[in-house]
Amino acid sequence: MNPKAILFFVSFFIQFVSPDYHAPALSFLILGAICQVFSVLYLSILIFGGTFLAMRLRARRGLSSGLRAGVGALFIGFGVRPATGPLG
Repeated sequence: MNPKAILFFVSFFIQFVSPDYHAPALSFLILGAICQVFSVLYLSILIFGGTFLAMRLRARRGLSSGLRAGVGALFIGFGVRPATGPLG
């Protein structure tokens, strides 16, 4: 368990839980479950989308190597910019 995430959720969810409600733990549980459902959906989309893109790029070697060269040039550009700029 991540203590920073737990502290964030407790401090964030407290805004939506009424202290007058007879079961505030139930409110925390429901909000946590909703957050987990959306997290699973989001991460599933990322996983399946990444798998789909990986299969497409494996099938098209030219596109894959062109994109790899483009990203490499971008990273070199990111490195050249601070190396040639002022030091202050």
